[in-house]
Amino acid sequence: MRMSKLRPLEYIFSITNTGVYKQIMILGILIKFDRSRYYKKFCAQLPIEQNKIVFCNFNGNSYGCNPKYIAQEIIKRNLNYDLVWLVKSVENETNAGNFPPNIRLVGYGTKLALKELASAKLWIDNQRKNYFIKKGLTKKDGQYFLQTWHGSLGIKKLDADVSAFTGEYNQEWVTRSKFDSSLWDYLLTNSEFENGIFRRALWFENEIKQFGHPRNDIFFKNNTEINKKVRDFYGIDENTKILLYVPSFRDDGDIDCYKLDYQKVLEALEQEFDGKWVCIARLHPRAIKFDQEIIPQNPNIIDGTFYPDIQELLVASDCAITDYSSCIFDFMLSKNPAFIFATDIDKFNTDRGFYYPLEATPFPISSNNETLIQNIKDFDYNKYREDVEKFLNEKGCTEDGHASERTVDLIEEIMSKPICHPELVSGSCT
Repeated sequence: MRMSKLRPLEYIFSITNTGVYKQIMILGILIKFDRSRYYKKFCAQLPIEQNKIVFCNFNGNSYGCNPKYIAQEIIKRNLNYDLVWLVKSVENETNAGNFPPNIRLVGYGTKLALKELASAKLWIDNQRKNYFIKKGLTKKDGQYFLQTWHGSLGIKKLDADVSAFTGEYNQEWVTRSKFDSSLWDYLLTNSEFENGIFRRALWFENEIKQFGHPRNDIFFKNNTEINKKVRDFYGIDENTKILLYVPSFRDDGDIDCYKLDYQKVLEALEQEFDGKWVCIARLHPRAIKFDQEIIPQNPNIIDGTFYPDIQELLVASDCAITDYSSCIFDFMLSKNPAFIFATDIDKFNTDRGFYYPLEATPFPISSNNETLIQNIKDFDYNKYREDVEKFLNEKGCTEDGHASERTVDLIEEIMSKPICHPELVSGSCT
């Protein structure tokens, strides 16, 4: 803590986090607590277990995204690995039955989680490990980190490319994130576009694997069972079509942008694409606290925010609407209609920034409900599908339904590598 940066009241009482230290100021007296103490004392010297893999999805969220589909391929191959998944609530996830029995669940913020990470041969994550880095986590010689990330051809600028993220008051986050990126041995991408963006914006200097995103393999398979699973979960008739509304969050917490006229949109879909329609609205985790204000009480509007795996919602949906969420670039692989509804395009571009204009995407764009409804009425299937193919080709996209297979081939290589440091390995070096 730099004393010159403190406001007068902060000398009386304040709590700040700097590096691995929690600092408390009381009446001008600074007290420092080393948050890495437990890791240094009980975890740092734990031996590496040759067959252990620790997974994490969005800082302890449930069974989903790229890590899920990598785990499924490992289980499918019947590989003899100890699979550990870090979750926010072991009891809730166990009761929900979302995880296969082959995976051990461990509480995300627990001391046991630190021990599992310290003793695993491989970490697989789709998000930064900054929380654990603050607790002292480091990667040992003989450990590997496979970073899958969670975006896909996304339009929103990331980390190093966002000035609001890298300003004076965020330098500690920048330092920690750069350190996190230095731990990644491999980073998965799905395109030439992502290769350049991820390397620069995520401060990544090691090996990129353009395998495709494992979670997107689902779009190349027969999804009859998943479609039924989603419909059964929400009680949606098989003859009813599904609109998935997936708005992104705003860095400033604004919710005025979520003014979708659900009823009129559903009516327009029924007129243009026939049949009965319902909407599943799925909010970003940072917007969940506003769900009562954003998602109206209506039998044709379903809150899908807490469904464990958005990929299953995507493949079960007949149409999707978003503003800036990268999930729309997954959904386009289905070739089903997709629309952009964004009421604050200019403001968002100024605050966060785009990598390319919204107009460069295949999706009809609207900044108000009237234009969105007109876009639905004017939708041209043939042109849309041609535009999707053109977009994917321009970005150098390599999605083909086999990303999980390629990724697990790499994992088998990693797990077969010997660890020839007796003090660091559990069992003999082979």
